[in-house]
Amino acid sequence: MRRGLLILALALALSQGAHAQTVQPGQPAPTAEAEAKALVLAAGLRNQLLESMPAMAEGLRQHLSQQNPGREEDVRRAVETAIVPAVAARLDELIEKAVQPLVRGFTAEELYIMRRFLELDLDQRMEGALQIVAFELDRESGDWLRKIGEEALAARATDQRLRGLRF
Repeated sequence: MRRGLLILALALALSQGAHAQTVQPGQPAPTAEAEAKALVLAAGLRNQLLESMPAMAEGLRQHLSQQNPGREEDVRRAVETAIVPAVAARLDELIEKAVQPLVRGFTAEELYIMRRFLELDLDQRMEGALQIVAFELDRESGDWLRKIGEEALAARATDQRLRGLRF
């Protein structure tokens, strides 16, 4: 679930930007923008972006090498010493852009609820609970269905077409 939110946030990263404030865990933000930023940070977006930096750097290196044939060493140096550090320093700008679809689609209160859901690790607990629910359904549904079927047939015992049906 958390990964899905991160992927969603990354996919939406090309939207318009906004200025967001830092929000303390458990406290509502004063604006939807600040709450949306707090939500994606609670979901781990910053860490995921930082983890994707080597792949991004390799993509940049390949692109720049194609644009500048014969200058591969200069391209490598540009990516490592100039571009990647500049991207890392301005990562908050990308995060602020990424939150805009959330701001447009949810109220500050809804964003706060989603953030608290993540901060309390309810997504992990819910995933475990739903596995137990599925196990219980699998274990109990056969007997339950048999009981309902038998009761339904018994209630319609006067129907000649249903009489004598065995469940």
